[in-house]
Amino acid sequence: MYEDRTFSVVQTVCICDRCGLEMRQVALDGEWEERLTVAFRGGYHSEFGDGNLVELDLCQHCVRDLLGPFMRITQDDPFEPRHKPAYEARRAYQDYQLREQMRRPRSLVDLFRGPERDRENPVD
Repeated sequence: MYEDRTFSVVQTVCICDRCGLEMRQVALDGEWEERLTVAFRGGYHSEFGDGNLVELDLCQHCVRDLLGPFMRITQDDPFEPRHKPAYEARRAYQDYQLREQMRRPRSLVDLFRGPERDRENPVD
């Protein structure tokens, strides 16, 4: 038996700050996976203001239009990569990992060291 039913569904949507394109997490068009999200705090003497939160969401089309002339695109196989990014992210955490990292007590010395140094020269 078939019945028509109405459901209320909450969907996560990211809206491009330039063109207004709605990128839905559940869509099969690939827009959600190719979006670019930037979020950071301005540092000392930042063009964006000391400590200000800066955020930007762009669809892949606007990324290409705005940043394309400055991007370096290298063909590669994602399953057997031969190329590495010029700069690997350090201490880049997902939200759930960041909360855990923030709970850990750290000294000022630890904040300025890289993770490889923490293992090589432990502080007593």
